[in-house]
Amino acid sequence: MLKKTTTARAVVPLVALALAVAACGSSKSSSGGATTAAPAATTAAAAATTAAAAATTAPTTAAANTATTAAATGGKGGVSPACKPDASIDSVEGVNAGQFTADIACAATKPLKAAGDSITIGLQNPQGDPNGSFPEYSSAVQAAVKYINEELGGIGSDLSAGKAGRPIKLETCFMAINPADSQKCANELAGKKPFTVISSLNFFGNHFPIYKQAGINVIVGTPITIGDFTSDGVYAIGAGGGCLGAHTALVYTATQILKGKKIAVPWADTPPGVVCYYDLEKKPLDVLQGSVKGTSKLAGSIPDLTQIGIPIKPATPDLSAQVTQILDFKPDVILFSAQGADCWNLVDALGRLGWTPDKIPLVMTGACIDLEKQKAAGALAKGIYFLGAGGAVLGDPSQNAGDRFKLESQDYVDKAKKYGMEAADIQKGFGAQGWSVMMTIWEQANIAAKKGALTPDSFKAQMGSTKENHIFGSVPFGCTAAPKPYVAICNGTANLLQWDGAKFDVKNPKFSGVDLVAGTELKPGP
Repeated sequence: MLKKTTTARAVVPLVALALAVAACGSSKSSSGGATTAAPAATTAAAAATTAAAAATTAPTTAAANTATTAAATGGKGGVSPACKPDASIDSVEGVNAGQFTADIACAATKPLKAAGDSITIGLQNPQGDPNGSFPEYSSAVQAAVKYINEELGGIGSDLSAGKAGRPIKLETCFMAINPADSQKCANELAGKKPFTVISSLNFFGNHFPIYKQAGINVIVGTPITIGDFTSDGVYAIGAGGGCLGAHTALVYTATQILKGKKIAVPWADTPPGVVCYYDLEKKPLDVLQGSVKGTSKLAGSIPDLTQIGIPIKPATPDLSAQVTQILDFKPDVILFSAQGADCWNLVDALGRLGWTPDKIPLVMTGACIDLEKQKAAGALAKGIYFLGAGGAVLGDPSQNAGDRFKLESQDYVDKAKKYGMEAADIQKGFGAQGWSVMMTIWEQANIAAKKGALTPDSFKAQMGSTKENHIFGSVPFGCTAAPKPYVAICNGTANLLQWDGAKFDVKNPKFSGVDLVAGTELKPGP
């Protein structure tokens, strides 16, 4: 039975569909020339589409999160007046939100230019490879750096006091989708002795040991691999915690909210998809059943739980055989996460064999959201559940509710355009992700600077101490609560939405299933 909440119209995640498109490649390479989109079934591109799109589901429910959190804490939320931090909003919007919103508003009327010696930040991003290219990630980080340097006073600034910090020097390395290039980029950036490095999304995880040996902290924007989840000195701040947050939330929804005991899990058969299924869907179901030991408070609580996993290759034209397996199992709930086209191929195949959402609930991640296809599917889509990460739709201010989300969304759209991002890239999910990551580095570095000397070690200490902290365009995050062995995940909050045929209704506005894998051993494959 669903948890009772005040139903609100959700912010429609316009960028969710763009994630699937972006993950398959992009129209521009690092040099500005055209590239050829990879075929949907190409392994690396499929991995990007499945894991990255599902992991970085567009934030969806600003209104519900703001209202629910405010009610729970008694706080007022909102934003600070320009240049006058109001810490009373922090209980709702996250630690330091009062200072952050005051700074953003302050810079709009009294911009502050960075001064002094530059501070180097690295960016490692797949770009220019037809098997996976994400130039919007780079352009967003580059634009955010210009904004920080020209208007926000640089790293270590204090806008309320009119104190400038140091300008950021961004060093980028564009990698191809192969392990050797991943390591090559890491060695190249490590040699520049950066303050920190942004890893946008990486399918291999072999760059982390290089940075660790060099004593360099890494901020991950889109966590999709075991390395992203578990590496020391790594802070995966992507909203929703990537696969870790989204897929465990699927399991939590099926078993704790919808009360299912027979769970069918068709899953995306790609390299990252294998990890996400075996470690973050099958394993938490086994924890609930009791066949896998863990420290979750729900471990062993459903001894009669049964499950079936059905692999689905990307762009499979006919899913009749897989759907027959699913329906013959007679499940209570069906779970799925993949690129958008595959999600709706599955829905169509289910419908042709007599399934409807009111007969067997279907829960998918926000990567499956496609408003055009949902409306075209009509009754077949009505009642499907979707999971998203909490926050604002940064690319469209009109879609957001709550003063803080509106402020940050408008700030992103205006400043990203001013500092060189193309309109199409602003609307893409990875563009918004790159902007949020860079703004978070700036914010947390400023907090560290107020506590003492700003160094890589003091920044690491600040990131490691975060708990219910403000983050640009999302619900509060924190790196102190990550369960072992997933020590790098800083943000695993999800929202449960349901499509009513015309809009999304919020069912559970803020919850996490990450506890379901606490204290377990990693299981990256069969």
